[in-house]
Amino acid sequence: CNDIEAHTGQPRDYMRQMFQDYVKFLYGYEERISLSNCSRTIAKQIIEAMFEWIFTNAIPLNYKTSKLMKEEKNYLYWATVTRYCIICGKPHADLAHYEAVGRGMNRNKMNHYDKHVLALCREHHNEQHAIGVKSFDDKYHLHDSWIKVDERLNKMLKGEDNGRSIVDKT
Repeated sequence: CNDIEAHTGQPRDYMRQMFQDYVKFLYGYEERISLSNCSRTIAKQIIEAMFEWIFTNAIPLNYKTSKLMKEEKNYLYWATVTRYCIICGKPHADLAHYEAVGRGMNRNKMNHYDKHVLALCREHHNEQHAIGVKSFDDKYHLHDSWIKVDERLNKMLKGEDNGRSIVDKT
């Protein structure tokens, strides 16, 4: 919430309450949500709502925040869906594939289900290709971090999101 306050000027307590109220409404909880005594499920739902809001509204995260969150699947998912590099936070990132797609394949026509991707800026994507996926994972501690392609990501990879392809062309 510090990054949100720094960017929007909205106090942390206000934003925290907004996310708690959103989750209460979204999931139909009767009781008011308190972070001091809520279940792990509710806490995860609040964190997911925060990440969705942060990335949908292009809130810049400072390096400490993004470094701490690198192992959090919701962070990785929303950074990937909204195309922010999961390493450095640069916008307009490529969707890098864990499994090689192969040159000559039409990425806009192939089915990407059961593939794994992450958003990487051009610099980090080139590095991933240069040193290989395993070495890249070791260097940036990304083991088990790659996001399995779901329907939303599959549409994006096939160029069906807003009528434009977001797949890297290399």
